[in-house]
Amino acid sequence: MARYTREGECLWSAPIVLGAVSFPGVVEMGDRTGWEIRPRRPWVPEEIGVDHWEPLLVSADRLAASFTDTRGGIGRTFFLDLDSGETLSATTPAPAGRKAIAGPGQFLIGSQGYGAFTTGLFGGDGAETARWATHGAMLVDKNGSVSGPELENCLPSQSRFRRLAPDNSLVDGPALTGYYTSDPAMDREGTVVFWRDGKLLAVDSDLTGHELFAMDDSRAVIGRALLLSEGSVAVSLDDEVLVFRTPLGPLAEGPWPCGEANLRGNPLLS
Repeated sequence: MARYTREGECLWSAPIVLGAVSFPGVVEMGDRTGWEIRPRRPWVPEEIGVDHWEPLLVSADRLAASFTDTRGGIGRTFFLDLDSGETLSATTPAPAGRKAIAGPGQFLIGSQGYGAFTTGLFGGDGAETARWATHGAMLVDKNGSVSGPELENCLPSQSRFRRLAPDNSLVDGPALTGYYTSDPAMDREGTVVFWRDGKLLAVDSDLTGHELFAMDDSRAVIGRALLLSEGSVAVSLDDEVLVFRTPLGPLAEGPWPCGEANLRGNPLLS
């Protein structure tokens, strides 16, 4: 990891060492296991890359940088001090998942695959302070409440829209059919809008679901849902962009729901 000024001057450079990785759900079979399926012993990745999902998030004076074993999908997120580049801590190796900024210096780190389906909250010191038994495209409203559509890797769908409660429990929203889901957006009233299973869906702050539009469409390539002015919602769907007029309000003004739905960008407040 390195940080540069606008003029190209390097402020700091910090080595990242992924090290040997392992995860209980990863198994192997071969000569050394007697051709029995057994948990794979820790291994050193042959190839390391930046994580596919939200590889770099910056919030306040902290950054979260994620790297994975590109062949196995097991990775770690490293928490660094933005000013010095010092590595404060790192997550234990786990399957890669979706991530989001939870607040100043705080991050949500998800994990899915090999039996994992969790989201953890990490504070400014890099320590995990909460964990929920879910994984999805999460948004954080102006009051710090976290919610979003689950992204469970199975069909038929068992996913729901969930709210992450402070006591590590989950509050159920509407059930979700299908599988492929766009990145969501949130308006000022806390209503979340997203595309899933051929439908434009909205879930309000009371966790009541609303179907705004539906069509017979099973395309698997899903992009983003953008909340524009006067309630217009744009959705990228394969090689098309669909625009809808909806009753949603303006985009939320809280610090963290923007920046590409807080999933592929780094929100900034001036």
